[in-house]
Amino acid sequence: MKSITHIQRIAMLRIFPKCPLAVSLAVLLCGGSHLALAQTAEDGLRFGQRLHATGARMTGMGTAGYGGFGDYGALYGNPAGLGLVRHSSFSGNLHVVQAAESANSSTQGFASRGVNDYEISSANVGNLAALYKAPTRQGSLVFGAAINQVGSFDRELRFEGINDISTITTSFLPLAGEYTLGEEGQLESLDDFVFPAFNAGFVEYFPEFLDENPEAYPFLQAVVPGTSITQSGRVAEAGRVYEASLGGAIEVARGTFAGVSLNFVSGSYEFRSRFEEVDDLDLNTAADYSVYSDGNLLEGFESLSYRQRLDSDLTGFNLRLGISTEISSNLRAGVAIESPTTLRVDESYGTSFETFFDDGSILAYGDHADDVGSGIFEYRVRTPWRLGVGVSWEIGGFTILVDTEVMDWSQMMFSASSDGGYFEDLNDQIGEEYGAVVNVSGGAEINLGRVLLRAGAALQRDPLGVDLFTSSGSPLNRDQQLYSFGAGYHLSPKFRLDLGLTVAEFEGTYLPYPVDAYGTRQAYGPQIDETVERFQFVLGATYGF
Repeated sequence: MKSITHIQRIAMLRIFPKCPLAVSLAVLLCGGSHLALAQTAEDGLRFGQRLHATGARMTGMGTAGYGGFGDYGALYGNPAGLGLVRHSSFSGNLHVVQAAESANSSTQGFASRGVNDYEISSANVGNLAALYKAPTRQGSLVFGAAINQVGSFDRELRFEGINDISTITTSFLPLAGEYTLGEEGQLESLDDFVFPAFNAGFVEYFPEFLDENPEAYPFLQAVVPGTSITQSGRVAEAGRVYEASLGGAIEVARGTFAGVSLNFVSGSYEFRSRFEEVDDLDLNTAADYSVYSDGNLLEGFESLSYRQRLDSDLTGFNLRLGISTEISSNLRAGVAIESPTTLRVDESYGTSFETFFDDGSILAYGDHADDVGSGIFEYRVRTPWRLGVGVSWEIGGFTILVDTEVMDWSQMMFSASSDGGYFEDLNDQIGEEYGAVVNVSGGAEINLGRVLLRAGAALQRDPLGVDLFTSSGSPLNRDQQLYSFGAGYHLSPKFRLDLGLTVAEFEGTYLPYPVDAYGTRQAYGPQIDETVERFQFVLGATYGF
């Protein structure tokens, strides 16, 4: 079978670019000469959610201390808590994050090769802080500056299995309206969603089909659906978000403190995915599929590789205000409100395709600066207001903290200077499908003299109001359950070491096939279920003066 060469196709198709459709995890948008991997509500959640506690002491207790917390961590929760600080200090912490993922699938047609387990870990400086307690005749006046790690994205998913129903190549077959033909049956243009896959041999145009039937569909995918193939994938995320805070607190009345902090957010996010199909049993032969390229006939499908990358740089700011007041000699209550964080996101993205043939030939396309599906894009995300309310109860050497945090994620907004109307639709979707959440946490600290013991628990709710299911049909639980433990040790009256540990558990799912504006392009595709455990270790030191 013969068709026009890929060199000819490239020359023609670049004359007729069209507005593209969605790709896996996101959509391609029209944007002049550059096409951006589109943003989803999940991107806003990823960038807008934060760790439920920061620093070794707060991590060990598992709370943000909204009731009032005499520590530099008050800049992260309720800045009024700075007024409870008893002396000036310097602090620093080392963060170690380990993510363990288990992947499995019960998708029709895809038989997972057992449970795929994988672990990844990273370490970095998590916190640096300085507090200054100003000398006053009465009351309290404290200033603080801190750099806190507020988010970590490090995780990795891997899966492998046999599929005897579907292939990813079907997802790139052009739909009606995504290609145009000339009067003599020549292929003149392709939608940008299909273009890269076509030029890498994932799909092929056969004009001879039209000779037999002018109404025939003239494309084939590289893999014959129903043949047994091996599918495998790797999805890796990396990066972290930091918050630099400047703030202070003052005692406005006996036992009542007011505080404020101005917070500058910066960070980075990396996404890498690789999906592969291999014809291990050699069921796809030259009689089933061939491509004529640059004067050569490439015959028989052997394997393919589909890769995506996304790099995001994040910058933004917010304002945090708080009050903490003494209810009784042992009981304190507080409230803090955080303004929306306006995040600027600068993204670089790319996709690449490779097809390997039985005769040893290779066709590849993508991930170069001028390739369709690669480029840069800039947009903004505005997170919702955050309201925190808490109480703190102290008696003797025993302290209990209880916090409640409220956020209405339906108020999250995306914007860009030019988005083709996509963000307007996305914001409408967020308003319809996402809602308010009430996150709760509680922790305790026991002071045994030189030794302090801590523990806590927290629940962070998923704001998505749409029911999701695993591949086996059971409800998917994306709520995060967190358990914290910690300890502190006074090496001297001025120097203290602290250790905090948090274990978080939640479920997720991943669809490796591309999804476009119409939904999935085929009835069956793998759905990979994942169970994630994240361990965060924080080791810190505080010197008082």
